[in-house]
Formats: sequence, structure tokens, C-alpha cells
Amino acid sequence: RPAESFIDYALFVLFFPHLIAGPITHHLEMLPQFKSMGRKALPVSYLSVGLSLLVLGLAKKAVIADTLSEVCNPAFHAADAGYAISLGAAWLGSLAYTFQLYFDFSGYSDMAVGLGLLFGIRMPVNFASPYRSLSIIDFWRRWHISLSRFLRNYLYIPLGGNRSGQFRRHMNLFITMALGGLWHGAGWTFLAWGALHGAYLIINHFWRARFGEARTLPTKALAWLLTFLAVVVAWVLFRSVTFDGAVRILAAMAAHPTGRAGADIATSVPAWLAVLAAGLVAVASPSALELVRYPHSTPGEPVEGAPLLHPVTWRLPSLAGALSLGVIAAFAIARLPDPGVFLYFNF
Repeated sequence: RPAESFIDYALFVLFFPHLIAGPITHHLEMLPQFKSMGRKALPVSYLSVGLSLLVLGLAKKAVIADTLSEVCNPAFHAADAGYAISLGAAWLGSLAYTFQLYFDFSGYSDMAVGLGLLFGIRMPVNFASPYRSLSIIDFWRRWHISLSRFLRNYLYIPLGGNRSGQFRRHMNLFITMALGGLWHGAGWTFLAWGALHGAYLIINHFWRARFGEARTLPTKALAWLLTFLAVVVAWVLFRSVTFDGAVRILAAMAAHPTGRAGADIATSVPAWLAVLAAGLVAVASPSALELVRYPHSTPGEPVEGAPLLHPVTWRLPSLAGALSLGVIAAFAIARLPDPGVFLYFNF
């Protein structure tokens, strides 16, 4: 169903919280909310939760992601320039980028949701602690959720989905993920990243059909580790500027460095501690949206007629939450780069 007027269309396209990056929205979930704007007073909870998510997203970006960028960039720059790097430098750089990308993009998505709430608009949840995933299937239900929905609705289903047998289903899945890689940029590394995730998903479906899902604690731990390592390997392709650079990083991670000598990349204890701390926050701590009673505006398919100004509340005690957010905001603002750059602005 199209927009009823050019004004509606323009408002949907130009609504700034999602204009450049962040959740991919559908007009059927946004236009009804736009029409309801101003009909009822904006609840105080929308302001408090919106500001909270805005501050937490800013902290993710300015405090954690930007710190990790200083750790990961030397390894990838050296590899792309043709230098061989050490085993420790390769793993440090790869893990740092794994968490940098998450905190950068999920931070922006939290900021977008927070800004939307300040206008009384509920934007879709885009991340659900993806690094806790026990499978690649689960990962894509938690990572960039709105992109997964977009790829399913506009590529996978039009290609035939799972309607024509298992072989065709897996081919459709592989093609969808490969094209999803090219959606991020016209380069071999992005194509390889998407194709690799397509292969991951096919293997995951075969494994699940044969053995089922992990149920005991040891098998869950193993499933988490394998999933996380698979994701880290794929992020090397996503981050590298050249395919040769990606191969050098991956070879070094496997203790077989290639390339010319000369790279001197520090792998200091503080750098490792920063990466481990970021990993602990990403995996063990609740995400910002888990701390908020926030209705999913996109539970599956875009819907119309959602309750206007559905209750949104902040789970933390008001005084403790306010004091904590004040400290976080001050620290995040002090860490803001000049100019600030979000990674997903490039895709």
C-alpha cells in the first residue's frame, strides 16, 4: 500500500533518526505513527527513555567503539599495505573490530530509537545482543534485525524462499546473503563476506536438521564459541580494504603469516584489556533495549493500527538511573571525536 500523498512520502524518507544509518524502516509501520503525532500529549516516559537511549548509544559509540578503533586499525592497515603481521596482532585487531562494529552500529541504532521516542515515534529494534548467539541462524535474528527482515521480504521470498525444495531453498539463501554483502559495498570483500554467511547458514540448517539444537551446557558453550569464531572470521573480510589484506589477516590468525616483513604492531596489555572488557560488555551485560520496556514496533511483518503512544518505561530506578546516565553522558561527550564518524555511514 503506497503513501497517500507526497508529503507523507517525504516525511517518511526524510525522518532524520534513520536517514543515514540505523534501523531500516517500512512505511506501513511509520506512516500511521506520523499521522498520530500531536493528537495526544507525549508521555514523560517517552522523554526519559528516549534521552536514556540517546545517551547510552552515544556512550557505546564515543567511549567504546572509538577506543577500539585505535586498537584494530594498525593491524588492518598493515595487512592491506602488504605487511606480514603476528598471530597476536591479527587476533587483537580482529577481535577489536568485531566489538568496535557492534558498539558503533548498535550505538547509532539506540540513538535513532531514542531520537524517535522524543517525537513519539517507535522505531524498530535493530540489535538483540547478537554475540550471545548459539548459531548463525540465531545471529541473524539478533544482528541488524531490520536488514534481515528487508533481505527476507525483498530478496529471499521473491526468489522463491523455501517453496521449491531444499536445494532451491539453500540456493535462494546463499544468493540472498551474497547480494546482502554487495548491498554494503561493490567490492570482492563484501561479496565474500555475504557468500560466507550464506554458506554458514546452509551448514547451520543441515546441522540443525540432523542433530537439532544445543541443549546441554557444554554443547551450548561449544555452539557459542563456534558461532563467535565464525562471525569473527567473516568480519575480517568485511573490514579489509583489499582481499589480499583479508587473506594476510586470516593467515596470521592461523599462525601462518604472509607478506613482507616490517610491520611493528604493538599488542600491549592495555589493548587486550580494552578488547576483553568490550567483549564482556557485549556478551554478558544487558543491551540498552533490554533495560527498557519497549514494544517491538516490528514483531515480524510491517503492521498498521498499532496502539498510539504504547507505554514505554525505563527499568532502572529513577534516581540511580538519572545519576548513572549523567555520568555516562558527561564521559561520552568528553570523548566525542571531531568530526565524529559512524562506521555504517560508509555502507
